[in-house]
Amino acid sequence: MMGVEEKRSAPSLMRAWWSLVVVSTQRQARARQMVWIALGLLAIVLLFNTVRTVTGRWGIDYWRDPQGKMTYREWIDALETRNAAAPWPAGNNAVVLALAEAARVILSRADFFRFSQFLFNVFLSFLLPIWSLSFATDAVGGERERGTMVWLLTRPLPRPAIYLAKFVAVLPWSLLLNLGGFVAICLTAGKPGRLGLSLYWPSVCCGTLAFTALYLWIGAAFRRPAVIAIVYSFFLETIFGNMPGYLKRASISFYTRCMMFSAATEYDVQPEKPSIYLAVDGETAVLVLLSVTAGLLVLGMWWFSRSEYMQVE
Repeated sequence: MMGVEEKRSAPSLMRAWWSLVVVSTQRQARARQMVWIALGLLAIVLLFNTVRTVTGRWGIDYWRDPQGKMTYREWIDALETRNAAAPWPAGNNAVVLALAEAARVILSRADFFRFSQFLFNVFLSFLLPIWSLSFATDAVGGERERGTMVWLLTRPLPRPAIYLAKFVAVLPWSLLLNLGGFVAICLTAGKPGRLGLSLYWPSVCCGTLAFTALYLWIGAAFRRPAVIAIVYSFFLETIFGNMPGYLKRASISFYTRCMMFSAATEYDVQPEKPSIYLAVDGETAVLVLLSVTAGLLVLGMWWFSRSEYMQVE
């Protein structure tokens, strides 16, 4: 009899856990204020990208020389035209052609380099953290604020399993917003955006995992978690994440950026001052992001199990 009861209890716990995942996923579909703010920011960025793409402002072809007489593209064309009409003396001709070809290669890669800089400065440092907290802080913190924590804690599941179910339920929404927004940003950027999409999407996924685990724990540990998460995003991710030295290694966006550097090595996308930025290699960055995700999940399950939420209802 005991063996039969154990066999029946195990599937029932799994069904209860999966039912909680399904219900929590459906409840996350109710857009909150932070989600609308995230969508508004996405609309602004898409408009900016579209204008910049239509006007051809991702590259540097339109930049002018120090005298302001010709653009870089016009300068290269004039150099080749001048050489074709009246070749330079022997030996110098090859140098002129090599210079023109090198300049063309730089111009052809400049649009992708500038788009990557835009991703580093705007998407990684600001948009990705803000978008990640839109759903993650509400997964557990919203239950407390809406007064439904009692319903959650009375589920026939251990608290760590409840917390894990919340993570599994919120993760698709975080990936949909972050990765979907990233895809839209890349597609509206034209050719450099499509290249960036093919190289950088794994970095966005790994960053989303770590940010979601972090903000889910903040939602379980603090009241008004959205405020705490916004403060963290601005100070630690935006400010510390761009400071020289080792201090930036406390930010998730640093390792996400290192993954991007590693993916775009052949396109010469690297820190402006490698000796100051002190980037890690791509494999180390992936390992750190996955380890941070797992560690924050364990911390969150432990914290959720030991916290008393009944008094805040």
